Amino acid sequence: MPSVQTRRKRKLGQFLHSLRKRAGKTEEDFENLTRKSQATLSRIESGHSLPGWNVLGAMLTFYEASEGERREAEDMWTDANQDSKRVAHPTVYNPKGRAFARTEVDANSSRTIESLGIPGLLQTPEYTATTWKSSHQFHNPAVDEGRVLAARASRAKILHGPDALELHALLDEAVIHREVGGPQVMAAQLRHLLTLAEMPNVTIQVIPFSAGSYGTMSGGGSTILGFADEQDPDAVYLEYPGGGEWVENEEDVQKFVASFRDVASEAALSPAASAELIGRQATYLEDR
Repeated sequence: MPSVQTRRKRKLGQFLHSLRKRAGKTEEDFENLTRKSQATLSRIESGHSLPGWNVLGAMLTFYEASEGERREAEDMWTDANQDSKRVAHPTVYNPKGRAFARTEVDANSSRTIESLGIPGLLQTPEYTATTWKSSHQFHNPAVDEGRVLAARASRAKILHGPDALELHALLDEAVIHREVGGPQVMAAQLRHLLTLAEMPNVTIQVIPFSAGSYGTMSGGGSTILGFADEQDPDAVYLEYPGGGEWVENEEDVQKFVASFRDVASEAALSPAASAELIGRQATYLEDR
């Protein structure tokens, strides 16, 4: 299995890189010390792999780390090495999609805006199955519907528990009117939104048709992930059929943050008014 970069490993790698540079040690010095290749050092410092515990200790001694720095590095190593919440994801996800699923697990907040469909974490199995079937052109034929539903259910677990994700979703009104799966499937989906909106860590707002245009209306879905560590900047992921892209430039990230804030405060209905609108649409569909 190829090594996987994670935020936790990358954080330790950056710390070790800074210690090495401060100590004036080269990649060749590392190779001579540990009898491991310079490529191994590159994987460690880029966050693709963890050094063994003994190698970590040797590196810290070689880099003349202080006691405080040693404890900090050891804590980061333990954090990166522990079994974190696991997220099952089908191989249909492209590499960036899988990276998003892993990063989402490490986040403590998610701000998402959707103009076309219900965000994945808020979908019912029936809604997910319908959207999966209708977008089959973009999927790996080797991945069946059952695996997709299992993956989505696994991801949704991060909304529950003591360290539950704080989710704030902005939905274009078109999202709640589009009858995905037919009236009954959509009605059940809307009732599911109302149930989730009662959770203290979930906020759902609808952007009404009367709001007119807004910042990201012409694009697909975008998600801003936030992290408990203040040194970890927000991350933005843009999703499109068959894939997605990370926005990494900090200036661009802040544009998405500002746009989300403005839409939530100026264009979207309040959570209470949104729930009322969602409830009316659910009742309309149930009576059809």
